[in-house]
Order: sequence, then structure tokens, then C-alpha cells
Amino acid sequence: MAWTDSRIFTQAVLNPLTASAWSTAEPTTYGANGLSADAILLALFGSAVTPDRDALVGNTGYNTGTWTTGNEITGTNWAAGGQTLGSKAYTADLGGNIGVSFDAADVSVASVTLAAFFGDLTYDSTITGVTVAKQGLCFHYYGGTQSITAGNLTIIFDVTGVFRFTV
Repeated sequence: MAWTDSRIFTQAVLNPLTASAWSTAEPTTYGANGLSADAILLALFGSAVTPDRDALVGNTGYNTGTWTTGNEITGTNWAAGGQTLGSKAYTADLGGNIGVSFDAADVSVASVTLAAFFGDLTYDSTITGVTVAKQGLCFHYYGGTQSITAGNLTIIFDVTGVFRFTV
């Protein structure tokens, strides 16, 4: 199995997404002010990755499970570990949906050279231990092999955010 779609990790849902006060028995906890206060990064990965939204929490972190640095794609102006997301915020869904979206500013990096990346791991690098350091939140599939040579790379998040929960 390989990249087929974009998903949030089940283990990320088990954790509190807005405040660590909600955490009692979950695998890990987010910072006291939720993800909007934590450092959230986006790292690029190639075809050797087999994303699994139901992976055990210990296999969802950056440099664990399928997300090891050996499978990461880096290059000119795109370092290991990826890019930090800015302008993070939660919003309530509008228009009749019941849910919450986590959004961030689109990622834009100039003069990038990268070969054969398929998607990303979006992870919380503020988490330093417990069950897994740098716990994965979600992954995004880019529809196939992507490459760029000395160009501007922009990753535009869906209008509903980096990820979204609905009922």
C-alpha cells in the first residue's frame, strides 16, 4: 500500500486538540494552549511511505514508523523537519456543519529544488516525549509524484483548514 489520500491520525483525535486539561489517559498531551500555541511543522515524504491513519501513536511521529528521515524528501531551501506553520487558529464550521477546523497560513518557500515528493506529514514538534516525540497530526497526499527545480513552492491548504472534524 502507498499514498492514496489525506487523513488525520486516529491517535491525534484521541488527544485533546484545544487544551491539555482534557487529557487524562490519552497517549500524549498537547501544550496548555492547544495546537495554536505549539510549533506545528510540515515535512515532505516520498513514495516509500505507507501512510496509515490507524497507526499506533508510537508510529505517527516525525522520524518514527514509516515517517523516518530516510523517507523524507529534502533539498535546496527545504531542510529536514520541514516548514513551521504560521497563523494557526481554530474555527467553528459554518453553513450547517457541526465541527471544528484547525487552519494555518499556506506554506510558501522561494527557490526550492526537490525531487519526487508525494505528500507531507504535519506534526506537533512541541511534544518531546511520553509515547512519541513530534506526534503526527495528519498527512496530505499530493496526487502523485511532485518535483520542483529552483522554483517557488506553495502548499495551499483547503478552505476547510489543515484538518477538520465534523459530526
